[in-house]
Amino acid sequence: MKFFITGGSGLLGERLSAVADNDYELISSHNVNPTENTIKCDITNKQEVEQVILKYEPDVIIHCAAMTNVDLCEDEIDKAYAINGNGTGNLAKAAEKIGAKIIYVSTDFVFDGKNGYYKEEDSVNPLGIYAKSKYDGEIQLQQYSNNWAIARVSVLYGWHNRPNFTTWVINQLRQNNPINIVTDQINSPTFADNAAEIMFEIAKQDKTGIFHTAGNDRISRYDFTKKIAEEFNLNEDLINPVTSEEFVQKAPRPMDSSLNVSKVEKELGIPMETCSESLRRMADSE
Repeated sequence: MKFFITGGSGLLGERLSAVADNDYELISSHNVNPTENTIKCDITNKQEVEQVILKYEPDVIIHCAAMTNVDLCEDEIDKAYAINGNGTGNLAKAAEKIGAKIIYVSTDFVFDGKNGYYKEEDSVNPLGIYAKSKYDGEIQLQQYSNNWAIARVSVLYGWHNRPNFTTWVINQLRQNNPINIVTDQINSPTFADNAAEIMFEIAKQDKTGIFHTAGNDRISRYDFTKKIAEEFNLNEDLINPVTSEEFVQKAPRPMDSSLNVSKVEKELGIPMETCSESLRRMADSE
């Protein structure tokens, strides 16, 4: 099976390469962050996307590339939609031309956070530009592809050369720096390795539709941070609880965007990991 991975130098893209079966053929792409194992593909350039996809003819495209800086998206609206929305549409059109399946990595932020523990069929209501542009990607995917899957993740984390929430917490606490963490934002933190394994399984079992491929927890940022400290033997006293009102952020955030993962577990027959299980696995692999 041949896979084309966008965002190959990002966290999830790298972990997909790391956990892939040996008999899979992988082509990973980058735009502005090249690594030695990635090829250039600007997903906002329709002609370039079509040229690259027609050249490699993958069986499955796993689309991880995105503009993920939630606050920056508020300032660079056109760029956010070009990457997260139209870029996904370009890939879906190219996939359809060669009969490839496309799996799009989306986000818990498509929900407004008023209810929490969202199932795949629940109504979306994205709040900020990042969330709206990622949902635009979901719409364009379904518009241009007949063989698609959407994999929604939440607070993606794992080892990578660029920081993510978990590695930032580890680094700060190891330097004995106090950190302020919100108590009233609730998510389902997702270990990139676990999400990557599930995405390959979606491809292998040829599943279509929307799947919540997130961590098997509904947990506040503050409690998740305490779990990080516990698993990595760090000082929990350095973690200061604050509310969202005290912690000013430019873009609106859903207060409870936690995801229900029962569909993935039922349809794929594989459990999603809890925070404790994933953090232990992350600690063991350091």
